Amino acid sequence: MKTKLQLARNLTLVLLSLLILFVIIQFAPSAQAPSETRGALTTRVAAATALPPTRVAPTNSVPPAAQASSSTIFLSAERDGYEELYGATFDTIFDSTKWRQLTNGYSPARAPALSRDGTKLAFQSRKDGNWEIYVLDLNSGKITRVTNALAYDGAPTWSPDGKQLAFESYRAQDLDIWKMNADGSNAVNLTADSPSYDFAPAWSPDGKTIVFTSWATGNKQLFAMTPDGTNLRNLTNDRFHDEQAAWSPDGKQLAFVSNREGCAEKVQATLEEPPQQGSVASGNCQRRGIFVANFDGTRLSDIEQLTYFGRDVAPAWSPDGKQIAFVAQRAMENPLFVVASDGSGLPKRLTDDAAWVTFAAWSDADALRIGTAPIANKPLFVEKPIPSDPKEGSKYDFVGLREVRLAPSYGIVSSTVSESFRALRNRVISESGIDFLATLSDMTRLISYVCDNTCDTLSWHKSGRAIDTLLTLPRNGKEAVVLVREDADAEVYWRVYLRAAKQDGSQGEPLTVAPWDISVNARATRAAGLGGMEDGIEYGYFIDFTELAREYGWNRISSHDDEDFDWRNNREALEYWHFQKEDGLNWWQAMQEVYPPSALKKTFDWDTVVGELGRPPSRTYLKDVPPAPNAWKWYALVPQ
Repeated sequence: MKTKLQLARNLTLVLLSLLILFVIIQFAPSAQAPSETRGALTTRVAAATALPPTRVAPTNSVPPAAQASSSTIFLSAERDGYEELYGATFDTIFDSTKWRQLTNGYSPARAPALSRDGTKLAFQSRKDGNWEIYVLDLNSGKITRVTNALAYDGAPTWSPDGKQLAFESYRAQDLDIWKMNADGSNAVNLTADSPSYDFAPAWSPDGKTIVFTSWATGNKQLFAMTPDGTNLRNLTNDRFHDEQAAWSPDGKQLAFVSNREGCAEKVQATLEEPPQQGSVASGNCQRRGIFVANFDGTRLSDIEQLTYFGRDVAPAWSPDGKQIAFVAQRAMENPLFVVASDGSGLPKRLTDDAAWVTFAAWSDADALRIGTAPIANKPLFVEKPIPSDPKEGSKYDFVGLREVRLAPSYGIVSSTVSESFRALRNRVISESGIDFLATLSDMTRLISYVCDNTCDTLSWHKSGRAIDTLLTLPRNGKEAVVLVREDADAEVYWRVYLRAAKQDGSQGEPLTVAPWDISVNARATRAAGLGGMEDGIEYGYFIDFTELAREYGWNRISSHDDEDFDWRNNREALEYWHFQKEDGLNWWQAMQEVYPPSALKKTFDWDTVVGELGRPPSRTYLKDVPPAPNAWKWYALVPQ
């Protein structure tokens, strides 16, 4: 009896303790961890101890500082394959269906620059066949073309009085900073004596300085000069890549993009002794963040990092100087964020997933006196899936592409993606003058094909939704395929550029990023174990094949970095040639579209894949292959 009473007493104490603990947890003040949200800049983190934010499900709310203002953000954004200019207030910024469309038929329209008085928006566009600068009157909606050169013109910036524009141009057969009157007259090359690429000018609020990015030292540095092109000086003078400067409204600070957080060692660089590119022994020099620094007219000081996402670009100051908007480039999205300029908070997301934002400009007033609701454009393509014979047991059939060469025969794809491929091929021909997709390295593979350790037996190629482009394409003594390394979401990706057939400005645009050298010499000797190295800047005109492919739904994949199959020491693991069109399907769903259940069960039974083929269960479940009962623990982890 005593034992029972003791047990009852002990149980009562335990229950009482749990009740007290529950009350404490419920009513005690919570210490919230820093997180990325689409909301107010309320989480305070000391600048000296700022850490990369933890990604959580974002909320749809707006920074109170911006909410109290009638400010407007102007954006260059791609929606449904068309890149136009838009305007939004902070009541509508999150929902892109509520934006005001400011241009129509100017795609691609980029690099919006707001005049000091907020009445005009300069931008660049290829509306008339080559890149020119246009000015949009925000009162009347009238658009005026102000340049008329066959060579590339872009990235405009206003003088404070609105009477002049500085811009980047390829008129002298390399990128230079030019200046002209606002109507396009009296164009003058300010960096004519510079043999290097000079681009991305930013005119100071007091009108006395133009800051720009230059490759003069062998890496991208911020330079400053007076508006007449004199008093040239290097503001950053280091071994990092520093670029895309943006002035604070009072002219006392500069926001800019840099890779200094990722690069571990600092080596001073001078014009006489430029640094060796790609020579960093440790650290990841591909990471880009937004930095802010004080500027006294001569040098930068008190440099502070504000963002840590890894590929943060295009900073734009709020009119009160308290916040900076920027684009966070990711593998599958380009959202706009805002961060406090004093480093006191974490970045907050502003835009939804429907828009691919590239640039932004910020006004201190409600400037949306023009524009329309977003216009529904003609689709870039319409897929025409072919139903299969009901006797086959699958939903759709494959289709042959006799116009595409694939040794020893012609290409075959799923009929669910054939029209997007054809449309992409025609677009690439139109933009570059090269039929890059006329011959492919790989397309659809037989369902029974078994890979070695250099490819995936459960490949998207078997679903008919993947292509491998040519790895190289020599043309006129030069390589037409140029690769640029991009690290996003902790993975290594590649951006594929094609050298345009015409080099007169009617096709493509100049590169401002350095290609990655994957030659045998670079991978085995000059940068052994690093998978190659950053090369010198490429002159000429190029088109962004990776971006065009994305607009048609064909997305790149990351390089492999497995212990026995790593892109750094195995060229076949690079995967820069691979593009696939998923349309929101996982691999198993894509296979179910074109194969009957009996064929899938026979070839991709869980025990066969894991047992006979030796594929790890942890990777097999990611393909959503139906597991055996003893493998349900893996299936429980598959995103539903």
